[in-house]
Amino acid sequence: MLNTIVSNPYLNITAGLVLLLTAGYEIIDMAEVVTVGSHHGVFVFALIHIMKSIPEITHGLDSLEKAEEDIKK
Repeated sequence: MLNTIVSNPYLNITAGLVLLLTAGYEIIDMAEVVTVGSHHGVFVFALIHIMKSIPEITHGLDSLEKAEEDIKK
């Protein structure tokens, strides 16, 4: 059960977007201070997390489209 929750691509992309938005806000808020902080690492991690989820979602959407075409035939 825990494995299905952790491997859910929609949950992963949502978590990535939340991390991206919060880290992005922190980066913009600290723009006048020119230092590299942990928020920069979180921002990069969020981008990678989102990019990992995109192929799974597009594969699922492609499968749904093919199934819809088969039903119409």
